[in-house]
Amino acid sequence: MAKLLRIATIALITLVGVTVIAAVSSRASSNDYIEYWSAGKLFLQGANPYSAPMTLALEKSRGFIPNDALIMLNPPWAMLLVAPLGLCPVFVGLVLWILLNAGCIVASIWLIEVPPRYRIVACLFAPVIASFSMQQISPFLLLGFALFLRFHKSRPFAAGASLALMTLKPHLFLVFWIVLLADCVYRRSIAIVAGLAAALAGASALVTLRVPHIWQDYVSLIRGSTLDRNYFPTLPTLFRMWIDVRLVWLALVPSCVGIVWGLIYYWRKRKSWDWKRHGMLIMLVTILTSPYGWASDEVVLLPAVASAGLSSRNRFSMEMLTCLNFAALIVIAINSHLSIWLPAAWLAWYLYASWSRSVRGAGRKGDTITGQGV
Repeated sequence: MAKLLRIATIALITLVGVTVIAAVSSRASSNDYIEYWSAGKLFLQGANPYSAPMTLALEKSRGFIPNDALIMLNPPWAMLLVAPLGLCPVFVGLVLWILLNAGCIVASIWLIEVPPRYRIVACLFAPVIASFSMQQISPFLLLGFALFLRFHKSRPFAAGASLALMTLKPHLFLVFWIVLLADCVYRRSIAIVAGLAAALAGASALVTLRVPHIWQDYVSLIRGSTLDRNYFPTLPTLFRMWIDVRLVWLALVPSCVGIVWGLIYYWRKRKSWDWKRHGMLIMLVTILTSPYGWASDEVVLLPAVASAGLSSRNRFSMEMLTCLNFAALIVIAINSHLSIWLPAAWLAWYLYASWSRSVRGAGRKGDTITGQGV
């Protein structure tokens, strides 16, 4: 039965992979990939990669239907990542983009040491599938976090440099950044901060050499952005809509609450702080309170899911995760805007899985249950 189940699982993941690739290939000019390809093309030409007219002209030439350009909003240092796409025809670039994203997922699964028998299950994590279907840059965020978790003790400078990948979407990780800074200050260690600063400085210098006006272009884009009028399936967006959608600053209130909680949580655990253990809850709260984000960005929660459930023998928590993941896949497939409940669901499952695991561990040792393991 185990062999049959493994064969069936491999067949399923292959079918899902083929379906995803076929779907995104047929929509190369309609998903987020087209914005990365256009930005890479304009960047290599020395033009403004954040120009709406130039971006729209490129996208229209490749069959883009909407009349508003899909512009890459990532910071200028992200140009180094998308520049190779600009060297390729649009379809060849899409294949390269899919392979890069797949490489990030596979490398991350290896870095966070998911047991071999659960690696296929990790590949079916709903945000992983969403990243491919949306052709998003999110798998690079996961790779940066996985590298940080792997090397933050043994090679802190390299771990800090790897966090540059998470700055592709820095707004997603407000709670994480503050707690990380607090940890560096408490330990009087600047290696991680120095690594991050060096990586960003090097990348920024390279893109500035190619397009000297890129920073002015980016600032102009952000100033004229309509993000504050867009709907995002996040708790802060719901909070803002519930009170007054016109008050943009309300979207930052959940993050501020998350930062206060994160600092209190860190201070209580500071002497035994371990990013591989305590950092999982920090990341879950970070994504829950992020002002802007999509279901694909939740791929950074894969280490938390792996640490709490994939390596656990708690059968019931795994069954719950399977049902939750299946529901998430359906919701994302129907309409990604309906995924607003997902971050809270991942957090609730994580707390249950961690609690039940600590209870089982205490029971095996014959200890009295005090709840300190959660």
